[in-house]
Amino acid sequence: MTVATHASSQRGTSRPEGTKDARRAVVALLLLVAFLVGVPILRAQDLPKHVGKVNDFASVLQVSERDALETRLTELERDTSAELAVVTIPTLSGRSLEEYATTLFNTWGIGKAGRDNGVLILVAVQERSMRIEVGYGLEGVLPDGLAGAVIRESFLPRLRDGNYRDGIVEGAARVIDIVRRNETLTPAQRAAFDKAARDARKHWGMAVFIAFFVFIGAFVSGTGAGARVILQTVFGAIFSLVMIGVTTTVAPIPAVVVQALAAIAIFAWSRSVGRRPDWQKNIRGTRGDGWMFAGASGSSSSSGSSSSSSSSFGGGRSGGGGASGRW
Repeated sequence: MTVATHASSQRGTSRPEGTKDARRAVVALLLLVAFLVGVPILRAQDLPKHVGKVNDFASVLQVSERDALETRLTELERDTSAELAVVTIPTLSGRSLEEYATTLFNTWGIGKAGRDNGVLILVAVQERSMRIEVGYGLEGVLPDGLAGAVIRESFLPRLRDGNYRDGIVEGAARVIDIVRRNETLTPAQRAAFDKAARDARKHWGMAVFIAFFVFIGAFVSGTGAGARVILQTVFGAIFSLVMIGVTTTVAPIPAVVVQALAAIAIFAWSRSVGRRPDWQKNIRGTRGDGWMFAGASGSSSSSGSSSSSSSSFGGGRSGGGGASGRW
């Protein structure tokens, strides 16, 4: 009797434990589902509500320009059924450009259901960035390569100059014309636009490559200035400026600006390096304090027999930067 009672009590206690574990699993699953569903909903609630096809939340367009563009977009929808939305916002509020554009596109439902023939032109003023988001139904007409070409050729030149009105109006007009023609690009045309996009990225890669030499020149000039050696200071500065000039021929202006600012920072840092006694001894070949024309290579002192270029190259740093898709 005792054994039976004990077994019965064991079975009675095991069932509630199993039930509790199952309940915990169900609750955890429900919380996970609520999180996965709730976060996108909360994200969508943070987005602005559209007031038409032209939504100038950043207030960069004039009323007449908004009205004229709204009319063109309405006519485009009437003639082709395609929906194109133009949106300017003050800031992305910490989101990535791609995430914001995709979420806004899907939340608003740009394009006809079943056709997915929508296009979103998004301009974020504070981040100085923009994106053209294309629905599945128009990817053959406005593929990624062509969208990138439109941004580089029609939007960015005006936006870089701070001319938001003309940049947005002219860029949107080109997108309207492409969608209205509704011409599916041939494989050769798509390949050409993709190549152009790769070439544009290659330009930024060239800027990074050239930046290595820009920074070497800045370092040589800075250490020369710190050690008060005229020839090294001037040579390094000229070399760095020439390399920045080369960058202007193969890369966008923002890359040039980034290079120049970084070179100035490296010059300032390396100047303090050149003031150190050990560096002065290697560069100058003397412990004098005054400016001298040439360094150790031009001195008869045996302590200055080491090459100044060898010392300078020893502290160089490669680096660079860019802002693809920005102006």
